[in-house]
Amino acid sequence: MAIGIQTGGLVDRERLRSTVSLLRDAGPTGLTKHQIARKLGGVSLRTVDRAIQLLEEQGARIERVRAGRPSVIHFQMKKGPGWDENISSDARLALRLASLMLAQGGAQLWQEKIDAIERLASERMSNRDRRVFQQLQGAVRVQGGVEDPVESPEVLEPILKALETGKSLRLEYRSAGSARPKVHEVVPAALTHDLYSSGTFLLAWEPSKRKALNLRLSRILQAKPQKAASLPEPEAIERAARYQIGGWLSTDEPFEVQVRIEGANWVQSMKEAPPALPDFDFRPAKDGLSALATFKANHPSGPQRWILQFGDAAEVIAPEWMRKEIKERLEKTLAKY
Repeated sequence: MAIGIQTGGLVDRERLRSTVSLLRDAGPTGLTKHQIARKLGGVSLRTVDRAIQLLEEQGARIERVRAGRPSVIHFQMKKGPGWDENISSDARLALRLASLMLAQGGAQLWQEKIDAIERLASERMSNRDRRVFQQLQGAVRVQGGVEDPVESPEVLEPILKALETGKSLRLEYRSAGSARPKVHEVVPAALTHDLYSSGTFLLAWEPSKRKALNLRLSRILQAKPQKAASLPEPEAIERAARYQIGGWLSTDEPFEVQVRIEGANWVQSMKEAPPALPDFDFRPAKDGLSALATFKANHPSGPQRWILQFGDAAEVIAPEWMRKEIKERLEKTLAKY
């Protein structure tokens, strides 16, 4: 519920708003009482006192710090009143980072949504926060992702509507390497963004085949909500979502993967930034030159793709069948050279 601006005496709404803007623009330097009075158009010091009092009564946190020679009290706003609509540079930067990350991860649909919020946020920024943000924006770079455009702009909205209202979906989906799209009648479960495969997916249950599907949004050509529906096997869907890696999933029980990773650089990087793999555990050797990584998955393709990125620095310890499959894939690779 919105909090209204409470006024009183010598202070009207616009004067309160102006006081908030002045204190925000001043930042950590703050303003003296005389400076506030002058910037408000030459009001009395009594009016400034009343404005500060009203702002604090309405949720603002304003610190009084002595600075300068001779020492003078400066008012610093640490938190705005409950009705304050300003967006801080930190919040604006968070939106910008989210937009960049999602765009690099192949989720341009999400980027468009965040861009709309970002434009609204820009209008609500104080002058100081806008300057700070522009400096930070120039120092931010996100690289290494992919573009994953969605062919139809009408895909995301129907999916979101079906998820919201609990309805099934009729989808036209063209899988990789297929010339013609196929029609799927599914019950949507969730939208997932996978950084390993760089893309956004619709996790859904296909009742006719009693199986979970993970459909890349960029390959969905059309989506239409149908009738009310519920997930018949929510536990299987949850298991599929929790233990999927790189967009590959199964409703089968997960299996454990053990990989020995060699190299001080790899070991240190995983200490500092462990990968978000299901049930991930990392145990470095005492000398710090190798480590045993353990995690779970429900489909072999996901963990194999992750393991192969390490080249000869990784050795699969278990399960034995995956160790054999990795060996065969590496032999085929070597044969090409």
